[in-house]
Amino acid sequence: MQTDPDIVALGYKADLKPVDPYEVLIGPFYARREAEGDYSYAFRIGAQHANVNEIAHGGMLMSFADSVVANAAFAANDGMPAVTLSMNTTFLAPGRIGDLVETRPRLVRRTREIIFVDADFQAGGETLLSVKSLWKVIRPRKAQAAV
Repeated sequence: MQTDPDIVALGYKADLKPVDPYEVLIGPFYARREAEGDYSYAFRIGAQHANVNEIAHGGMLMSFADSVVANAAFAANDGMPAVTLSMNTTFLAPGRIGDLVETRPRLVRRTREIIFVDADFQAGGETLLSVKSLWKVIRPRKAQAAV
């Protein structure tokens, strides 16, 4: 995986060892820690991310969204796992090859069992998609007593 020097110049760092092997195929994705302690994320739309119309494939954008809102959900859960319950995605504009897609996920709410995370994804000042997601908190299984 090669890094994009223009994205690095914006203060982002490439995640060259993603946890999910699928992300190796579709990345690299970039992260930047913000002054408030949360993160912004980015990726550059390449020809490999495009559909036959030469715009970003919706599935690619949703994969990026799922990955980065997961990071916000994990952070809200003290780094412990959570799994996607639902991710409602509204597509608002096409992303084009060469566009830099950026987002800063927002923790909306956290209950004992569910984490709510929203994110808007922009390129060139235009919102490409908006995501509202729910995450199920995964609790460690309690050890069973020996019989």
